[in-house]
Amino acid sequence: MKYLAIFLLFTKLLLAEKITVTADNFEAYENKKISILKGHVHIQKGNDDIKANKLVIEFNKSNKPLKYTLTGGVKFQIHTATQNFAGSARKIVYDPSKKRYIASGSVLIKEKLSNKVLQGEKIVIDRISGKSIITGKKNRPVKFTFTVDEE
Repeated sequence: MKYLAIFLLFTKLLLAEKITVTADNFEAYENKKISILKGHVHIQKGNDDIKANKLVIEFNKSNKPLKYTLTGGVKFQIHTATQNFAGSARKIVYDPSKKRYIASGSVLIKEKLSNKVLQGEKIVIDRISGKSIITGKKNRPVKFTFTVDEE
């Protein structure tokens, strides 16, 4: 628990946006520049909320986070300037320098404001541009479900 408190303080000091992470276990590998959190991982970053079984944070030489990788039973709520996504995936990678989420592995996303449902193998959500890119596979094409009000 002591290490988790140090980690949370360290992360808060490095980033302008507040990040809170909780987990059952925490491991830090200073030589490899990674931290691993396991068991009931819950990360809150601004309005974004993600839960998973495991989180690996990779740091650069200056100890700034380069990449967050969440795996195992990933459930999330991600907010952009104009959209509010809730969904699930096998894995989510967040790149803080690009403010970009990449969800992969049987991704299911519901856009809460419009009630649209997106399914694919990979969905990229760019928080800066607001652009979303959805990729399917040959045997699992992208699926987009929405309602149209017709007069």
